[in-house]
Amino acid sequence: MKTIKTQKYAQIQSNPLDGKSNQQARTIVRKVIPAAQIQGFFSDESWEGIKQIWNAFDNAGLSWGIMKSDYYPSFDGNPMGGKNWDVEINFTNNKGKPTKIYVKVTAAGAGSVEDPLSRYDITVTVG
Repeated sequence: MKTIKTQKYAQIQSNPLDGKSNQQARTIVRKVIPAAQIQGFFSDESWEGIKQIWNAFDNAGLSWGIMKSDYYPSFDGNPMGGKNWDVEINFTNNKGKPTKIYVKVTAAGAGSVEDPLSRYDITVTVG
């Protein structure tokens, strides 16, 4: 019997923000976010629009993590007015200093009064 050995190699991708100024890094992050794919309204229960942002961060090789996520109340006090995600993106800037960029992603309920998150839109702030 012939045995075939195979190896899988992890693709090593360097962080594209390393060595950039803070402003350059923020500009790169803004360009990584798939603006055309997060425009308009979404009608799903699994945050597909938000997942497109996370996938874009991964595909770009960014070192990122969700620090906090929570729902916020709608006008009637229902805790389903929308959801926020606070994200940190880590890199080493052009001065050799470990640095973080903070991103806030918001899915705002745009559905009915009875079900505000039956539809949502997305805003992203890079700071």
